[in-house]
Amino acid sequence: MRLLLSAYACAPNRGGEEGNGFNWMQQWRQLGHEVWCLTTPNGRADLEAYLVQHLSPAERARLHLVYVAVPGWVEYLYRWQFGVYVHYMVWQYLAWRTARQLAPPEGFDLVHHATYSSLQMATWLWRLGRPLVVGPLGGGQRAPAAFRRYVPDWFKTETLRNAISQLLTACDHNVRQSLRRAALVLATNTETATEVRRLGAPRVEMFLDSGLPAGYLPAAFPERAAAPVLRLLWLGRLVTRKALPLVLEALARVAPRVPFHLTIVGDGVLGPQLPALLAQHGLTDRATWRGTLPWPEVRDAFLTHDVFLFASLRDSFATQLLEAMGAGLPIITLDHQGAHDFIPRAAAIKAPVDTPAETVAALARAVEYCYDHPAARVAMGRAGYAFACTQTWDARGHQMQRLASGLLDASPMPAKALYK
Repeated sequence: MRLLLSAYACAPNRGGEEGNGFNWMQQWRQLGHEVWCLTTPNGRADLEAYLVQHLSPAERARLHLVYVAVPGWVEYLYRWQFGVYVHYMVWQYLAWRTARQLAPPEGFDLVHHATYSSLQMATWLWRLGRPLVVGPLGGGQRAPAAFRRYVPDWFKTETLRNAISQLLTACDHNVRQSLRRAALVLATNTETATEVRRLGAPRVEMFLDSGLPAGYLPAAFPERAAAPVLRLLWLGRLVTRKALPLVLEALARVAPRVPFHLTIVGDGVLGPQLPALLAQHGLTDRATWRGTLPWPEVRDAFLTHDVFLFASLRDSFATQLLEAMGAGLPIITLDHQGAHDFIPRAAAIKAPVDTPAETVAALARAVEYCYDHPAARVAMGRAGYAFACTQTWDARGHQMQRLASGLLDASPMPAKALYK
């Protein structure tokens, strides 16, 4: 199959959007397809070094990296938030112009828009007239307004974000057309799936936006030795929407009889405030902040704790939830967005997200339950581990292949309609 991949963000050995773009490129290639990958020049040195080191000449011959650069004035604007949108939109236009010249004589069999994976960030490639897969997409989720006191910069991070999202979906012709013309749109939470359908997508499937790399999963479920103190782990960027203060407030309400210790891994804008927040909730001696850690130490943290506690107010899913399940950790989280849709009920305790008081109480009771029921922790960990085994990148590649295989029988559009 001749496949065109749009991966605006694409680089090896990275997380987030860059890692997703790279992993989709790798999956399509490993499945035996000839791949043309459109991306920015930002990851060029790392990409080409990786390919020379890991791919044979025959494998490299079937992978065509196409670097699409934007004008200098667009690069200059990228330093401001509005410039990020301008950069992306200009790049998408230039990627479409480039793709028209790239197409082999027989045309592409399939087009996959992989990154950015937000429904507000459209692609121009629907204009090629070939079967188009878009996603997995997030972006339809919103932080619950009842919890705005945990997000001091609410206007900047939530109000403006929601306004820009509404503006793009209402005014950007390519947003609606890329969804309406797509043969398949993949969504990573119900909120996004609902919005995508409202915007006219004819076929929408739920599909997680996160995957685990080869070699991450232990060969068998990792057993943990019993410890007198319940070892809790929180891991993520210290930004307001991740709502670490919500977790700290809940831990302050845990019954005094329950011995626990919280390890916090990550850094960000809340870092300078963290010591005061811990003191405010009486947790200075019951928490350790380790900052940003190298990946081997992060993986070790997953394997040396008893429970993963994470209560983000806005996330498409949150890759660290999948990583925690892959390490056999039971989960305590919020019952909304991607966590609601994908984490098995048997693998987690999910707190309701109606009022802060209810959520805080539910998180505190969940910690107490995990301490009181070690056998239940093991059962939850096993359920999560079993789910994580279905979400390796190789498994996801085969899932995508099965979904895409039915699209290839679609009749091509007339040639005059392909490049309008």
